[in-house]
Amino acid sequence: MKPPWPRFEPGEEFYGHVARGYDLTAPSYDDVEGRNEISERVRRASLEAALNVFRPGSRILELGCGTGRDAVFLARHGMSVVASDVSPAMVAITRTRAALEDVADRVVAKVAPAAQAAQEGGPYDGAYSNGAVINLEPDLSRLVQGLAKSLRRGAGMVLTAANRISLFELLVYPIVARPRKAFRKLGREVPIPVSREGAGKRYVLPTRFLSPREFISAFRPDFDIETWRGLQILTPPWNLVDMARLFRPAIVPLEVLEDRYGSMRGFRSLGAIFLMTLRRR
Repeated sequence: MKPPWPRFEPGEEFYGHVARGYDLTAPSYDDVEGRNEISERVRRASLEAALNVFRPGSRILELGCGTGRDAVFLARHGMSVVASDVSPAMVAITRTRAALEDVADRVVAKVAPAAQAAQEGGPYDGAYSNGAVINLEPDLSRLVQGLAKSLRRGAGMVLTAANRISLFELLVYPIVARPRKAFRKLGREVPIPVSREGAGKRYVLPTRFLSPREFISAFRPDFDIETWRGLQILTPPWNLVDMARLFRPAIVPLEVLEDRYGSMRGFRSLGAIFLMTLRRR
């Protein structure tokens, strides 16, 4: 039966292509992303949700650990983390960071694409992913089946994904005479740079954006949605951080509105990013 989300067939070399892109940006990743206030706001929301879902002593699988910042954060809050990433350079930085932060005994980092990591090493008490990892996974069915297999019944998940629709983009891009950009994410595969700065700005990955409805369809029937929040609804997406800095006084009250109403039905579907917590049935 055809799945209710768009097919994503980037080719056999896709994982290697993704790995090379993130290997290329790994040395500068913390500097670029750590200075991106928009990305950091999503990260804070994800970690806040994680602390509400996971408990000290839990064994957590992280998909797309990057340079290990979130894995170390969770480990410092008493959790044991299996941190996975397709990029060997990112995994190496994660291991170094865990050792420097004195949590190497609670962080195991391994090189694996998300779908493979989900199939291995269970049982887990939870799963976590902050970023576009799910959007970059070609075999979404295999990813969900792996998580259903590896997570204990009742285990929680905290996941973010990039949405097809962004209210901000729909409103702003036509005003600045770039209407096609407002609808570019509706395509089956959309080219997105690995980073907004440096060499990663020229290294493009084919990406499948997912509506919340498509995302939920992928995770049923094995998972229930517990909470759902939209981010970057009224505020600029991560790639427009320079504009957000320029208009910072106007952005702050919009962030307050998003924090207050971001979980409202309908409104929550309009953010460039959505954050969901799920529970294994």
